Amino acid sequence: MPQKLITHAIFFSIVLILLQFVQEDLVFERNDITQGELWRVWSGNLVHSNYYHLALNLTGFWLFIFIFKDFINSTQFFIILVLLISGVGWGLYYFSPALVWYAGLSGALYGLFIVGACYALIQKDFITSLSIFIVLPSKIIWDHLHQTGQTNADLIGVPVSTASHLYGIGTAFIISIILLTQYLISQKCRNKKLQNAPKKIKE
Repeated sequence: MPQKLITHAIFFSIVLILLQFVQEDLVFERNDITQGELWRVWSGNLVHSNYYHLALNLTGFWLFIFIFKDFINSTQFFIILVLLISGVGWGLYYFSPALVWYAGLSGALYGLFIVGACYALIQKDFITSLSIFIVLPSKIIWDHLHQTGQTNADLIGVPVSTASHLYGIGTAFIISIILLTQYLISQKCRNKKLQNAPKKIKE
């Protein structure tokens, strides 16, 4: 039910705000992770450089909830969020060795919108799904061409990690392929059962 998802989304938002008080213990810090503080791989996605950064990501988070609340339930949402955070965190650690410090939910947010569009596609809301698939890449291209990343960097106080966006989207596409494959298999099995079901004979 959307109400359950919204309730959990409110709780998640409050947690993000509270985590700012212990930001230094949770940010993605490469040296600390290498020394064994592995939780920073995940928790770095849950803290932000400052409160403007947090507000920016919470706005995107609630936009996602508003658009996709009827397509995804609370359990699905949190499982996907954990997978996306893992993909971003470990992607940064293994494939972006030059990045030593990271904080923010934006990479996972990009991924959430892609997976949300996949759920919309499965439920045959083609307008929502195609809109996201068009708008999101367009935004990335726009940000690159107009260097809006530098503007955001000035506001949040740290460089924008475009790599985190790519890892979030990459993880989301893997999740989406799995979801679409499961859907197609279930539809195929359903159609097969319907074909094999005994037909009623009219007398």
